[in-house]
Amino acid sequence: MGSPVPVGFQINRDLNKFLAHYSRDPSKTNVIDVDCISWSTEAERQERQKKYCEVATDYYNLVSFAYEKGWGQHFHYAPLTPGLSLTESIKAYEREYGHIARLRKGMRVLDLGCGVGGPARTIAREIGCTIVGITNSAWHVARGTALTKEAGLDHLITLKLPFPDESFDAVYSVEALCYSTDTTACYKEINRVMKPGTSFTFHDFAMTENSPAPWYYGPAGNIWWAMMIPGWADFWKVFKMTPFFRFFLICFFRLLVLVGQMPSEMLTLLQVMWYCRTVTIGAKEGLFTPMYLFVCQKPAASVGAGKTGRRSATEGESRRTEGTAVVQDH
Repeated sequence: MGSPVPVGFQINRDLNKFLAHYSRDPSKTNVIDVDCISWSTEAERQERQKKYCEVATDYYNLVSFAYEKGWGQHFHYAPLTPGLSLTESIKAYEREYGHIARLRKGMRVLDLGCGVGGPARTIAREIGCTIVGITNSAWHVARGTALTKEAGLDHLITLKLPFPDESFDAVYSVEALCYSTDTTACYKEINRVMKPGTSFTFHDFAMTENSPAPWYYGPAGNIWWAMMIPGWADFWKVFKMTPFFRFFLICFFRLLVLVGQMPSEMLTLLQVMWYCRTVTIGAKEGLFTPMYLFVCQKPAASVGAGKTGRRSATEGESRRTEGTAVVQDH
């Protein structure tokens, strides 16, 4: 399957490169600047937005190998199906997602923010459509292309750009558009490349007035909730998100560092990835969900579509994806 580690990866160099974006002291980019992360000034946020491609590239070059080892090739939340493992649950959701997005065999489909191509491979195998994936991470392109070739799906999936007007039969995205610094420009481009009458489906982070589905018990490490599901095959994944397991993991890593079997930067990397778990705070308050699903359709007679990329009067629906989600080592 090849190595999930980027070519030339050096954890000390790549960690310092990423943390420099969130540090107020250039001499201390080997540790997390909690104040800068928690209470960034408007000027600091704007500076990061100006170089968002660099920030994103530095982040994914740093963590992608850990994501793939702990989370698999599918970097997104998904409803957890009782009796199925984390990977099986994610793939089951992706298959359903492809049908919700109204994808059919023979379609040419655009995947925005494709990561290393996990969802695209599941959907292409399930439906038989041709998928073009794009991402701003060069490593994701290289790794995704290699994994797709190994899966025997390179005749259906490619990772490249740009694209002419009205060149896709459908567009979808899985947890990617929320990271855009200019969503208006992003939606204009989506409208431009869609054929009239086609669908645009995306599953994304969203603020909510009330999010009733307890999706967060996995990332929150709520083993008591997990124990309510008899025979659940993925209970271990929830346990690995508990504060107890994190404490154990840090102690174990410290021991490996002490005996010279692991670089000290791995401890900092663990902390960086653990910040992702904070999404559960908003979820417990009913204010946030990472799985709000939107299904939109471009009008058959689109007014103003084309090279100008003007906003179309898209019609659609949105809904929360009911269920639970779990993240391992993220």
